[in-house]
Amino acid sequence: HRSVSRGLGDVYKRQIALGTAVDYLEKFGMDQVAAKEQELVDYVLPQLEAIPYVTVYGPQDPQQHTGVIAFNMAGLHPHDVATALDAEGVAVRAGHHCAQPLMAALGVAATTRASFYFYNTKKDADQLINAIKATKEFFNGGTI
Repeated sequence: HRSVSRGLGDVYKRQIALGTAVDYLEKFGMDQVAAKEQELVDYVLPQLEAIPYVTVYGPQDPQQHTGVIAFNMAGLHPHDVATALDAEGVAVRAGHHCAQPLMAALGVAATTRASFYFYNTKKDADQLINAIKATKEFFNGGTI
């Protein structure tokens, strides 16, 4: 019985944490959250699409795109891209993102995924763009 009660304590802690997160988002305002995310997408998506060696997946119209942006860099595996971006202080995810049928439909094994939310800034977006350029330079024989 002891392990059951210990497990219930974890459940209660998670419920409290979730409630606190919901309260915070409601206080901030979900309209504000959505507006901030859209502002960042409007800012960064055209910049990503303008880089000739970057393929962005999803709608090209920022108004139709979310803050989750999947992309690939020509000739580089997404895991290598993620490692290089991490060295530049940019956190992304790489892989199939539990979406293997989508990856198959796109004709790729994996993608790199950057996620923007209301706590990110344009400076974060700029850091992603600069890190992508530094990654390309590194893999072309330069240094990060």
